[in-house]
Amino acid sequence: PTQQTTSTILDMDESPIPIPLDELFATGAVLRDGHSKVNRILGSPLAIVSLISSSALVWMIKRSRAGFKTTYNRILLAMAVSDILYSLGLAHFNFLSPSDGS
Repeated sequence: PTQQTTSTILDMDESPIPIPLDELFATGAVLRDGHSKVNRILGSPLAIVSLISSSALVWMIKRSRAGFKTTYNRILLAMAVSDILYSLGLAHFNFLSPSDGS
């Protein structure tokens, strides 16, 4: 099997423009590296905000008149607890990840 060496991108006029795959991969690597830096910087603070918000939601459901008796509150509780678990992992993951050496 032969490998494809170009990719086709359509512009607004729907006319194909061949672009070398090496150029596409290089552009993707630059964008991926930029996004990973942003995720490392913003990941922990946003996870902490999400953790606080979900904890407040659990507290509000607990103090409500219906409590955990309604299906709606149980679904919200399940979503909030799963978000708390995910946020705990996300908040601590960035501290444990190795530096990329740059």
